[in-house]
Amino acid sequence: MPNEHPDRQSIEHLLVNLGEEEIRLMSRLVHLAENRNELSKRRTEAASLRTRLAEERTRYAREQSKLSEKSQHLAQQRTDWSRDRTDLAERRTQLAQQRSTLAEQRTELSERRTEWADTRTRLANDRTELARHRTSMSESRTDLARDRTQLAGSRTLLSSYRSILAKSRTELAFIRTGLAFVALGLSMMRFFGMSWWTLLDGSIVALGAVSAIGGVRSFAATRRTERRLAQPLNDLLTAEVLLETSDNKG
Repeated sequence: MPNEHPDRQSIEHLLVNLGEEEIRLMSRLVHLAENRNELSKRRTEAASLRTRLAEERTRYAREQSKLSEKSQHLAQQRTDWSRDRTDLAERRTQLAQQRSTLAEQRTELSERRTEWADTRTRLANDRTELARHRTSMSESRTDLARDRTQLAGSRTLLSSYRSILAKSRTELAFIRTGLAFVALGLSMMRFFGMSWWTLLDGSIVALGAVSAIGGVRSFAATRRTERRLAQPLNDLLTAEVLLETSDNKG
């Protein structure tokens, strides 16, 4: 009895292995059947492809027949074109006759062109008159350019006078600043009294005095230049006023 139990277990284990092997064989058989079906489908598709190729070959044969018919049709067209070329030669003869007629008409046009040349000569004379008029207008433009040059000179003179006035304003600002420094330094000296701060106050007063004196000297020179330019400017303004008055009267 003790040996009988292990033999039974080994037999059962062997039967289980045989069952699993049978299952694997069945699955392989199923897979082979599927592959066979796939091969059958491919064989069917190949047969269909051969059928389509045969149909294409038949269609190409039909198209070749049609091309032969078209070649015959083209030959017929070429014959028709030869006939048309003969007709064109006849038309060319007619056109030659028409060209002779056109030559006669061209002679008439030459006569008309001679008449037009006479008209062009008259127009040239008119253009000469217009050129003379243009010359007179050019002279007027020259006068206007001369006036413009005079106006440019006037503008230059006014610009110089404006620059001098700006310089005078700057120099007056220097004088005003210098006097302000002098007043500030004297106020500080009076407020703090005599001490070490008196040196700073004195330097402020000296700086203000130098600024004021330099501004006064520069302003005097600028004032002389301003008086020198004032007379030409007054003459120019008087001449412009007189010219404007004469234009308004005219």
